Amino acid sequence: MITKQLEHLPEEMQQKVLKYVKSLQKTGLKGVPGSSITKFAGCISAEDLELMKKEIESGCERIEGDEW
Repeated sequence: MITKQLEHLPEEMQQKVLKYVKSLQKTGLKGVPGSSITKFAGCISAEDLELMKKEIESGCERIEGDEW
């Protein structure tokens, strides 16, 4: 599908597409594997988790009509 479209482009445009595709390959996902952060599991107290949950529910589940 893509290759058929590329065949119809002039070589200059094909080179631009190639450059773009290569740039996508360089911008891979960054981060750490989940296994490296498991040491933090359980470090937030139940009380703090409940407080966070309440704040999220009260502040994130409403629409402020005048803010749009």
